[in-house]
Amino acid sequence: MAKILCYELNEVPWRVVDLYVDRFPKSSLAQLLRSGASQITTHTTDSGELHPWSTWPTMHRGVNNDEHNIRYINQDLSCAAQRPPIWDLLTRAGKSVGIAGCLQSYPPVARDEMLFHIPDTFAPESDTIPAKYSRFQSLNLKLTGENRAVAGALNISDFFAGLNLFSAGLSADSAVRLARHLVQERLNPLHKRRRATMQAYVAFDVFYDALVASQPSYAAFFSNHVAGTMHRYWKYAFPSDFGYALGDSAEEKFHSGTILHAMSIFDGQLARLMQFANENGYEVVIASSMGQEAIERGEYHPELMLESLSNLCRTIGYTAPVRMNLAMQPDLALEFEDADALQRFLRCVQELRNSDGESVLRKRYDQQGLTLNLSIGSGKYPARDGAVFFKGQSFDLADAGFRIISRDQGTGYHQPEGMLIWKGPNQPSVEIREVFDSRQYAPTVLKAMGVEAPAYMMPAISAVRQCPPQTAGMLQ
Repeated sequence: MAKILCYELNEVPWRVVDLYVDRFPKSSLAQLLRSGASQITTHTTDSGELHPWSTWPTMHRGVNNDEHNIRYINQDLSCAAQRPPIWDLLTRAGKSVGIAGCLQSYPPVARDEMLFHIPDTFAPESDTIPAKYSRFQSLNLKLTGENRAVAGALNISDFFAGLNLFSAGLSADSAVRLARHLVQERLNPLHKRRRATMQAYVAFDVFYDALVASQPSYAAFFSNHVAGTMHRYWKYAFPSDFGYALGDSAEEKFHSGTILHAMSIFDGQLARLMQFANENGYEVVIASSMGQEAIERGEYHPELMLESLSNLCRTIGYTAPVRMNLAMQPDLALEFEDADALQRFLRCVQELRNSDGESVLRKRYDQQGLTLNLSIGSGKYPARDGAVFFKGQSFDLADAGFRIISRDQGTGYHQPEGMLIWKGPNQPSVEIREVFDSRQYAPTVLKAMGVEAPAYMMPAISAVRQCPPQTAGMLQ
């Protein structure tokens, strides 16, 4: 049966793939596409505002968010227990698995068939399988917590801490790249805008170390580093989307190459995976659960960010325990000890308002178990007033736990079409860029690996093409 390596390249659409291949026709990605790999357009049917923490579970579980009901980061996932992710189905079928960074993958699965499991960068704890990777995960979570709102503002000392991760797989090449990047920042401060992409080198090295050591039948690695650059710099890569002409400034020229820079990081990692696949009989899959496109956001107002949960609780008179897990600004991911405490918190927080009487913290989704997602309201009033109001009483923002931030709201955002590239004996036989439902990804992988898909899943993507035995697994 098939052995599969999957690179989950978050939110990358065909348009970005084509831009990169056009600029770099000798790249590993270009070679892979020319080799006859299947090229598929995936379409997510998720409802509501699209987010990767919902669209990836749709890919992994073979049902959309109306059925798995995974809507926010660090929610209680028991709502989706009857629709398990692909790694759970594979391990229960006796297939060996290893995953790193896959969204909504916490906690690590303690099962003999799970050879390595490094949860996503929003995990509430740093535990991993095997435990040797927990040091990396601690750094990963620290960086996520410190940079959930303002991209690229990573602390240099964190990278030097990362250089101590050789035992977890950090390569000498990546260490040199990190050091070289810091030198480039000194020579040209614009390079600080790309510092966040450096995390991808470390994360992939850790995954590759685990992959080489255990060689599971199915291995998946998730990276968000290209998505982050698309959100911020889409306008500079695709100026015509905005009726915009790039100027001659050094800054605009630099930004116009940032998405390509992030794709080149991926391409170097793809080259390593392709070589490993050739040597060890793996098929290579590259997938995104949705894509991005241009967005016009209109006027931006500085926004609130919660810095002190204890100050907020004191302001609203809430005294029971509550934990704030990692989330992306403007969301809060809260966890309570019992249902009564959650409801008390909700009643209290509903009284927190701005000077126009609007709620400061809004419930966007139904709570799941003992987890609650709140969104910090946008608007000009908190920044203008420097205060919030609880039952009519004014509180300074800092006293209430908040501060004002300003950030680049970006020019790229989510759209439902992603991409799927598959090279190997079991790649689907389809027309180039033919559109399929993203829910068909899971049953397609299961079929390739000889595991029967559950009855609730859609059919696998088309038929699979069987290659002659002598060419099986070749990526030339």
